[in-house]
Amino acid sequence: MTSTFTPKQAIAFDGALLKELQGDVSDKIALSLLKEEVGLSRMPPSSVIHDNGCGYGAVTMAVMAADPPAGVRIHATDVNDMYLAELQATLARHPAWPVEVETMDACALAFPDRSFDLSVATFVFLGLRDPVAAAAQVRRTLKPGGTGVVAVWKDMPWHQALENAHVRIRGGADEPMAPFLAAPRYQKDELARDAAAAGWSPDELRFVEKAEWLNLGADLKRWVTIAWSFLAAPAGGWKQRDEDRWDEAVDSVVEELAQGPWHKVEDGVHKIRMVSDVAIMKKQG
Repeated sequence: MTSTFTPKQAIAFDGALLKELQGDVSDKIALSLLKEEVGLSRMPPSSVIHDNGCGYGAVTMAVMAADPPAGVRIHATDVNDMYLAELQATLARHPAWPVEVETMDACALAFPDRSFDLSVATFVFLGLRDPVAAAAQVRRTLKPGGTGVVAVWKDMPWHQALENAHVRIRGGADEPMAPFLAAPRYQKDELARDAAAAGWSPDELRFVEKAEWLNLGADLKRWVTIAWSFLAAPAGGWKQRDEDRWDEAVDSVVEELAQGPWHKVEDGVHKIRMVSDVAIMKKQG
């Protein structure tokens, strides 16, 4: 039996490291959206909120930090058990939070029609098998007058740095890109198209732009090592050359990130500026 090769420098995948990789940029964008675009504190008492594709619970945590209305209830759903375990650990530290967690596909929600006053999906649509179905599910499960919020990335500087390192160490541009890095971008134009196909009218949809800083930690090389381990595995699996040239790849990403105009160091923490486009969907009927 042959074993799958893994470079000795690669970090084993787990939910806590995935959260470290993502940092708190989703949390900050979610909090800004809830306060500024949604007006969470002005929502009616006993509002019901869907944290759709909740991941580790960035939206749920932002709701609880944003002066929610009295009697608010949150339903947090995702299909990734590793993410849900992270959220459950958070909820164990906050047993009074009014949150129910369920495993559920955003493309096939089990909730009844008109369940929610607010549905928020931050950076979820990129990985969905059927984003048109997901946009339709958001509309179906919102109450009339309810608001859907769907955020997608506009600028991800770290992504390009990983692509450049892939090309540099793996034989040039003709080498198949690592599957995660090769995945089609899902951005504002795709979201607007899919929302229209799902039945959202132009009058129900507007976009806003949100920019926040992704905290990469005090050790930039550690963050890049996590990113390279999780995101840069080549098509067909790791090879010996990946172990042999691991430091070269990681160092090149560190250098590119540190020299970019979207990078800063603040209080000893490396940060990358990331920009999102956010659809604000107001259900009219």
